[in-house]
Amino acid sequence: MHETDMSPHTTSIVPMVAARRRRGASGWTHAPQVIYELLTGHHVDLRERVFALLSEPLFVTNPYDSFHALRENTLARLKRFSEAHFFSTIDYVRDPLKFAAAVECLAFLDYNLSIKAGVHFTLCGGTVAKLGTRKHHEEFIPRLDSCDLPGCFGMTELGHGSNVSGIETSAEYDPSTESFVINTPNDAASKFWIGGAAQHGKLCTVFAQLTTQGTAQGVHVFAVRIRDDDGRVVPGVRIEDCGHKMVLNGVDNGRIWFQNLKVPRDALLDKMAQVDRDGTYSSPIANKSTRFGVMIGGLIVGRLLIAQGAVDASKVALAIAIRYSRSRPQFGDRIVMDYVTHQRRLLVPLSNVYALGFALLDVKRMHARGDAGESRLVHERSCGLKALATWSRVETMQYCRECCGGQGYLTANQICVFKTDMDVDVTFEGDNTVLMQQTARPLITAAAKNAGSMLSPPATGHGGGCPIRRAQALMDFRTDALARQAHVEIARAGGDEAAMNQNLDIVIDVGHASMEAFALRCFTDAAASVVDAAPREPLMTALRLYAASRLERATKFYLEYGAMRASEAAQVRKDVNSLCGELVSSRQLELLVEGFGLPECAIRAPIAKDWRALGRS
Repeated sequence: MHETDMSPHTTSIVPMVAARRRRGASGWTHAPQVIYELLTGHHVDLRERVFALLSEPLFVTNPYDSFHALRENTLARLKRFSEAHFFSTIDYVRDPLKFAAAVECLAFLDYNLSIKAGVHFTLCGGTVAKLGTRKHHEEFIPRLDSCDLPGCFGMTELGHGSNVSGIETSAEYDPSTESFVINTPNDAASKFWIGGAAQHGKLCTVFAQLTTQGTAQGVHVFAVRIRDDDGRVVPGVRIEDCGHKMVLNGVDNGRIWFQNLKVPRDALLDKMAQVDRDGTYSSPIANKSTRFGVMIGGLIVGRLLIAQGAVDASKVALAIAIRYSRSRPQFGDRIVMDYVTHQRRLLVPLSNVYALGFALLDVKRMHARGDAGESRLVHERSCGLKALATWSRVETMQYCRECCGGQGYLTANQICVFKTDMDVDVTFEGDNTVLMQQTARPLITAAAKNAGSMLSPPATGHGGGCPIRRAQALMDFRTDALARQAHVEIARAGGDEAAMNQNLDIVIDVGHASMEAFALRCFTDAAASVVDAAPREPLMTALRLYAASRLERATKFYLEYGAMRASEAAQVRKDVNSLCGELVSSRQLELLVEGFGLPECAIRAPIAKDWRALGRS
């Protein structure tokens, strides 16, 4: 995987650069600054201000908090974050990158707070901002901004998770009272896992099947008060606490039923659909399926934030594990990072974090442009990256925990907290296997159009290293070949949904392969944009490591399709080991970890400062 010769700079222990990330600030050298700003991409100064707030004592979590204390402390942190006015909820549509930058910072420290803020600002507030009109903005946005009106998001039902179009909560318009009557027809239709509903939520964006003048118009969204200003549950609403959970007990998940709850006609978030006083329905979007896609479009931002949270928390875990591994002695003069198995478990994920970070930045910028022609692509890639990033986080944090041995099991060393608190990210905002199908289906449809043409693999290599261009060609070929295979297998099985179900394993592989190829392309473009040698060198090494490690994982496929010779497959394994060794033996690893730009408040683990610190406590 070597394309340039790089001069190693020996170093001993990776020193974490702490509170110094402004341009020209003391201790912030040029190379990691360039890497950090390239990886972050936008609103660096805003992030600095958020991290300054998160350094306050209020945001230091206490692992001994009781169930109820954790909930109240999470709410207190959300209110303090809101008071700082880093953004307005309306920025969800007005300035999406600013909105994302502020909310993203929370995942570095406290996933309970990150999710509670995501529900309040992104899911509830973002839905009001996007689907509401001026009357809704004037009524709700100021109170959402101040957290005076804690919000929740009423989409998921007990019997309907990913199948949003099949939800059963009903909203029937009554012209005699100019109101919608919302009902939960059965227990399976109760809103379930609704973050914020159990204790704190006062406003809920409720997804329901709209009926007016006897005609069902599909899923629409209503701004519904579930509690009054004093926190009392309103008549017509019943709420139960979901109770203690495996993790994330700072988020008060609840279950909601509606019984003949009358809400005014203005409760309908009516930017995309209107109901007149007499019940006449109209919408600028004639196609019901397209309209439904717009109604649930708010999940895109949520998925991007969850994916970014997985990447950012992985940065923290990797920084801790790498620092520990660079200092912890093992058998004489050796340190644990000297072992190639240790290097592979930490440095391959580090390269993956960079690749996913650049891919997410590309999609976030695409979303912020608001180009209607790109909306479908944004949806497909946000689904795929959410799945890939969270699955990768599971693997990365397991490796980080293992690489810190028993110390990784201590709450004080943070990794196990992230590992458990974030376990649910593979499920919410869409189960990963379902989301990856969203990414794969259009690729399989496109492959069907080319089914009659011959697909030839890239010319085989002969060992001695694999250039990035060839790696990209191989990964693109894998995506295309898997998509064609999926099309053929589905067609042979009958071409219907049952046939799709029989071949879902291949379908998921299509999505996975396409997202890895996309991430490589984004990483390549980012590294190519760096002119200075000091930051470019570690980025290029990490890029080659990412490419080699992805090829290694799919070696069986490339050999079966004749895209690799056995000698090249063997060389790819050696390349991974060589590139890991290059990072460890030079200053490049230090620059990549510093390039994460982690704030001091995010790294509290004693082993990230000195592995012997616990022995002196």
